[in-house]
Amino acid sequence: MAITLTTNTAADLYLPDECWERVFKFLTDDDHYLLKDDYDNRGILNCISLVSKEFLSIINRIQFSLTLNTLAVSERIFRRFTNLTSLNLSCYNSDLNVLLHEISRFPLNLTSLNLSYQPIIPADGLRVLSQNITTLNTLK
Repeated sequence: MAITLTTNTAADLYLPDECWERVFKFLTDDDHYLLKDDYDNRGILNCISLVSKEFLSIINRIQFSLTLNTLAVSERIFRRFTNLTSLNLSCYNSDLNVLLHEISRFPLNLTSLNLSYQPIIPADGLRVLSQNITTLNTLK
């Protein structure tokens, strides 16, 4: 009786990106009973993105909403997350006019923008944003 040992190559373990996207979306689905109120979905995605450059790329594509609350926002964020549809700036602590000008330079398909709890309405930034991003239909 002969026993044959085989080794798996990277090609043997390959899954298409679409399959990984479905797995990651399933893991972060709010209706999924294992993750409901027990984990922070963004924390899960951050951990997964550390595994490999391929996973980081996939996570970047399936990230549709983002909350910005720090002064250290750079244009790299908008280059990284090209599929953003929702931005929450309710806790952003710097000049919103400058940030909205920066956001308007990227080809985003934003449909929702949250500016709640801000002490002023950034009229100039909103004007520029509305000229360049025409997909916005919810402004809070």
